[in-house]
Amino acid sequence: MTRSQIIAAARERFARAGYAETSLKEIAADVGIKAPSIYAHFSGKEELYVEVYTRSIAEHRDYFTRLLAESRELDPLERLHKILTGVPAFYQERPELVDFHLRSITGGIPAGTDPSGVFRRWDEELAEAIRATYVEGRDAGRFARVDPDAFTAHFTCLMDGLFLQLKHYEPVLYAEHLTRTWDLLATALGFGIPVQENRS
Repeated sequence: MTRSQIIAAARERFARAGYAETSLKEIAADVGIKAPSIYAHFSGKEELYVEVYTRSIAEHRDYFTRLLAESRELDPLERLHKILTGVPAFYQERPELVDFHLRSITGGIPAGTDPSGVFRRWDEELAEAIRATYVEGRDAGRFARVDPDAFTAHFTCLMDGLFLQLKHYEPVLYAEHLTRTWDLLATALGFGIPVQENRS
C-alpha cells in the first residue's frame, strides 16, 4: 500500500513542480512517512520518477487500447473521431497528467535517463492502428487516396497539438478548435481533397 501511495504522491508533486524542484522529503511528507522510508521501495528519486512516467504511459496505452477495442465495429470515420477526441477525454479524467507529460517533453526529466522510449514504443502501436483505420476507409472508397504514412503522421500531429492546447486554451475555445480541426479533416477525407498536394 505504501508503495502505491508514494507513486501517487510523486505523480502529483512531479506534475506541479517538475523533477528537479521536487524532493523526496516533500513526497514522503505527502504520504505521512519519513524520507528514508522511500528507499525501502525505490533506490532514489530517479527510479521513482521513471516508475511514475512508465505507469502514466501504461495508463495512456490501456485507455486507447480499450477505446480502439470498443470502436472496432464503428465506421472508419467514426473510429478516427473517437481516437482524436480520446485525447481530451483521457486528460480530463487525469488533469495532473497534462502538467506531468508537458514537463516530460520539455526536458523536465532526470539527466541520463530516457523514459520517453516507453512512449515511443506505444506511439508506434497507436500509429499503426490509425494507419489501419485510414486504409480500411480508403479501400472501402470512403476516404481520399493519400499516402497512408503521411496521413498517419498528420493525424498523430493533430493529437499532439490537441494535447498541448489543453494547457493553453479555455474549455470553450478548446472545444471550438477541436470541432474545426475534425470538420476540416473529415471534409478532406470524405470529399477527396488531395491533402499532400495542397500547399496553399
